[in-house]
This record gives sequence, C-alpha cells and structure tokens, in this order.
Amino acid sequence: MPISRSRRGGATLQIREECERFFCETMKAVFQGERDMAGNSSCLTGVNYALTPPDDYPMSQSMAFSSTDNKPAVCVNGWMEFWDYSGGASFRAFVVEDSDERSLFAFFDNGLVGRDLKQALIALIELADGPIECSHVVICVDRSMPQDYAKALMKSLQWVGFELTTLDHWAKDVDVTSSNWLFMGMEI
Repeated sequence: MPISRSRRGGATLQIREECERFFCETMKAVFQGERDMAGNSSCLTGVNYALTPPDDYPMSQSMAFSSTDNKPAVCVNGWMEFWDYSGGASFRAFVVEDSDERSLFAFFDNGLVGRDLKQALIALIELADGPIECSHVVICVDRSMPQDYAKALMKSLQWVGFELTTLDHWAKDVDVTSSNWLFMGMEI
C-alpha cells in the first residue's frame, strides 16, 4: 500500500518542528538565517547519525548564506529527541555544522523541572563526543524555569564542566544572547 506524501517523514518532521518551535528570534537568525534559509537548503547529505529526513525535505549541498554579509551561516544538519526512561526526562536537540566543526544544542525547558538529568546528561555528552563527533555541547536552559530550580541546574552543569556562554561563536558576532534561553557550553 503506497504511503501518502503527507505522511512521509512522520516523527522526523515532528521532531524538527518541535525543535524549531523552541527557537527564539536570536536562534532563528543565527541558525536559520534572517530569511529562514535553513528550510531551503540542508547539510543533511552524508550525515548518517541523525534521523532520516522526510522524503520531501530539500536536499542540497549548497551552504546557506547570511542575508546581511554573505558569510556562510551555520547549518542545522540533524534534529533529535532524547528519551531517558530511568530519569523520566525527554528533551529536544539539534546539531549544527560550521565548516568542519559540529556542535550539539539541547533544550532544557520547563518540562524537565524535577527530573533526574544525570544519566541523560552523561548520554548526551557521550553521544556528542562519540558518534556525532562534536566539538561543543550547548545546553539551552529555559529562562522561564522556576528560579531555584534553574540555579540548581546551572550549578550542576557547572560542576560537570559547562560554563555560561553566548552564541558569538556560531553567529560570528559579539554578545549574541537570547531573552528566552541561557546558554551553558562545554568544549569537548
């Protein structure tokens, strides 16, 4: 029985949409370009560690360019959903590529309040360091989390080796922050 074109992609498309829903205006500008060019070109060719893109997802080897200065933009090349059954946590993540360097970004939103994140965080770092071969891991901490939980989470992340950071490295600009997310980064 043939699969209708509208059903192709299923979970993959939904995970991408959920990740993009978390993007604030700053993240949209950095990772998708001001004209939302990430939807028009992709770096998914040759990537075998991420979910398979839907059949109708545009596949192109061209790099997206920023609309203002013609510099190559970072390219989102993988969308993921992590499930940690032992800790009861799930979160969305994406991988960006900038030249020969990959970075893994994970959203730690309000849904993680009260969850045990130790095993999920270890798995996330091992995945980034191993099969995905990332040079950076960035945790995007929701600014709307209850303040006491956010402080405890950030303290735990600092203990593991994360530091407060900005998107300067990926935006090729200075002081690029978000009103929705605090960024905690680690070089691997």
